[in-house]
Amino acid sequence: MRMKVIAALLVIAIAITWPVSKYQLEASANKPAHYKNKVIVLMYHHIDVKESGATISPSRFGTHMKLLKENGYNVISIEQFEDFMQHKAKVPDNAVVITFDDGYESFDQYAVPILKKYNFPATHFVIGSSSDHQNVHTKHLTWDTMRKLKGEGFSFYSHTYNQHDYAPLDKKGKKKGPMLSNPIYLPDKGRVETKKEYMARVEADAQLMEKRLKEELNNTRQMLAFPYGAFSPTAKQLEKNAGVTLFFTVHPGINRPGSDEAFRLNAGTPALSGNKFLEMLKKYG
Repeated sequence: MRMKVIAALLVIAIAITWPVSKYQLEASANKPAHYKNKVIVLMYHHIDVKESGATISPSRFGTHMKLLKENGYNVISIEQFEDFMQHKAKVPDNAVVITFDDGYESFDQYAVPILKKYNFPATHFVIGSSSDHQNVHTKHLTWDTMRKLKGEGFSFYSHTYNQHDYAPLDKKGKKKGPMLSNPIYLPDKGRVETKKEYMARVEADAQLMEKRLKEELNNTRQMLAFPYGAFSPTAKQLEKNAGVTLFFTVHPGINRPGSDEAFRLNAGTPALSGNKFLEMLKKYG
């Protein structure tokens, strides 16, 4: 009787201290594929010990990566993903792409060591002006660091050069919107941009960003994550004119080949525990 009580207490203790046991017991080594010929793209932003908004801790990110490995998800590069989307190239079952937005230095400090532990590739969509000028409160990746990381198997693409912001859309400034997708109010001229001015601004930004990526990183492919996931048909076409072939949104979903727009699942939120992370993957798979 005493042994049964001890055994029962041991089971309870394991359940309390191992919050993802339900899924880890379903380890995928001998399981059928969760999904085939489809790809899930995960989106992260900033990593810091103090969590908030779109910032998660290194521990939480590490848990996510551990669960991907243990549950049979196959992390592929964004270049493999582009070939899948554009040319229907084959991808492994349960394929996943890991992306980061904005270009925070915390990617190198916290994410890269964890990604290397599992031999996972990842891509970062960087804001060009922030890396050029470091005119931000939270330090961004330098081009030197990006070159180093590219040599280690990571890749970097566009989050625009300087369009990642909200701007006034009218004189009073009460109405604001993402700069990339809207003609903005010009205080010095006392009016909203004309369509021609809007197109010229977006076109110049797209051309500059792709130029900087080629100059600094020798990029041969061109991809873009829309700031805030917001874009207009005009902005998208101007980015295509600059050479961008694949666009990343913030709309949740799983990706099938044949589209130039990719769905992404927001994994970079403190609200996403290990269990909820796996539930999200299973929902869209």
